[in-house]
Amino acid sequence: MSVGTATEQRPFAEQHALNRAIWDRIVDDPKWDDVPEKIETDRDGNLIMSPPPATRHRIRQQRISGLLNQLLPEGVSFTEGAVSTGQGAKVADVVWYPAGRGQQVEDNDLSLPDFSPDICVEVQSPREKRGEMEKKAAAYFGVGVREVWLCDRKGRMSFYGPQRQLERSALCPEFPSEIPAKILR
Repeated sequence: MSVGTATEQRPFAEQHALNRAIWDRIVDDPKWDDVPEKIETDRDGNLIMSPPPATRHRIRQQRISGLLNQLLPEGVSFTEGAVSTGQGAKVADVVWYPAGRGQQVEDNDLSLPDFSPDICVEVQSPREKRGEMEKKAAAYFGVGVREVWLCDRKGRMSFYGPQRQLERSALCPEFPSEIPAKILR
């Protein structure tokens, strides 16, 4: 699904239009419905596919989303949230939108909104290097995400604002610093 050769950075409106056109084709094409891999795009519209996450990864994803919905009930959190960035369409493991924007996502069934969530969370997979997560964080901050949270392989959380690492989340200071991956407690 490539749309050409590598390009320079585009203005966001132009990049989002490209991201949205490619994303809509993916979402509307039934051949992608049962693909187990996570699908993202680069800034030129090329597909990037990742193997499905391991069980511990999915457990942490669900726990983080559930805790966000519990601790920040004035908004909405869900897993596998697509974010239109200057580096293409990226899929955060968890996203949180404040009420107004969350309602827009729901009411309009937006799979790739032209606005960003306030929080993006990445849960580290066994094959994923920290540098890859940091590149995604930079892409999220580039489109107005207020905080990016990283959950490492041991479940330890780290919180970032656009300029620096935070001791705790400014948006959800009660969020725990560790997320267990055990199903049974």
